[in-house]
Amino acid sequence: MSKKSLIIITGCSSGIGLALSQKLIEKESNCVLGIARNWPLEAENFIFQSLDLSKIDRVKEIHFPDLDEEYGAIHLINNAGMLGEINTLDKIDLESIEDVITVNYTAAMLLSTKFIQKYQNSPVVKSIINISSGAATGAYASWANYCASKAALEMLSKCIELEQKHMEFPIRCFSIAPGVVDTKMQEHIRNSSLGNFAMKPKFEELYEKNELYSPVKVAEKLIQVLENSSQYSESIFRIQIEG
Repeated sequence: MSKKSLIIITGCSSGIGLALSQKLIEKESNCVLGIARNWPLEAENFIFQSLDLSKIDRVKEIHFPDLDEEYGAIHLINNAGMLGEINTLDKIDLESIEDVITVNYTAAMLLSTKFIQKYQNSPVVKSIINISSGAATGAYASWANYCASKAALEMLSKCIELEQKHMEFPIRCFSIAPGVVDTKMQEHIRNSSLGNFAMKPKFEELYEKNELYSPVKVAEKLIQVLENSSQYSESIFRIQIEG
């Protein structure tokens, strides 16, 4: 009998996180622990934890479950993210800055650290996937906060991967940019002001030409990494979807 896998997913209520949860629970041996503000779905192998990742004191209090002998793998997917206010720094509301850094980076670092400390000595397959962005390496005017937080998350991923190479029971850590995906974040971009974001027409064109990736297709690619983590020599990469 194959062993079970526990997958912890933040931002499970919409977009990539919801698609991941829906695809993963199709397999009875998977148990998904979804973390978000809103309960997204019902299933016997789906557990929901209500948590606002912008409330850092709440994030510090989260407890990951103990693993019994039924489980052969555990994974953490730091998927939750927010673009925040789209504006240049000469005009941006200072109050909007903190939540973006907290959700995109600080919460993910805390959860990754708690995951490592909880499961480091567990002899099962383990991985952390941090959902990155092209904005981690490419600068966008009016996205300074988002770009900086995703760059920080990508560097965190590199550091974890480096630290884990010499551990007895190593944890793989990936930073994966999913490409331009049809999510609420894209709606937010298209609803922004051209005066605040000069590249808005590019994103409108991607939507109009149906060139946005489907969250389901992205989820399928991410699941391939989860299920075959030892086969990936690179830990930093971008998802490519044909057709």
